[in-house]
Amino acid sequence: MSKSTTLLKTSLVGCLMLTSTLSAFASDSDRINQLEKDVQELKLRLSKIEAPQGTPASQTKGVPSSDGWKSLANWRYLKKGMSYDDVRAILGQPNRIMGGTITFWYFPNSSDVTFYEDKLYGWSEPR
Repeated sequence: MSKSTTLLKTSLVGCLMLTSTLSAFASDSDRINQLEKDVQELKLRLSKIEAPQGTPASQTKGVPSSDGWKSLANWRYLKKGMSYDDVRAILGQPNRIMGGTITFWYFPNSSDVTFYEDKLYGWSEPR
């Protein structure tokens, strides 16, 4: 066998090994993304389970006032995992929205709301 044939076979084997390794990395990346989504979903489910049992929150706290974002009490109704519609029903329409996978709602009183993948992730109450 000539040197060039041996070199060609070695290169071919190396390319095959590199291709299979890159394929494994791509599938690992997909698995990691799916696991991260699963963890976020489990966190939301756990927060609902850990919420006080017995009476619904609407019965214990009353109904949000019609003042929307102006009322500090309304900010206290927010719970992680709420939808856009849930938050809009409590605080009203934001002054400005910047969105994507992470979406920010800004209100005139220097407060804001953050959503991650369409679910309420966090907020900054007015001071």
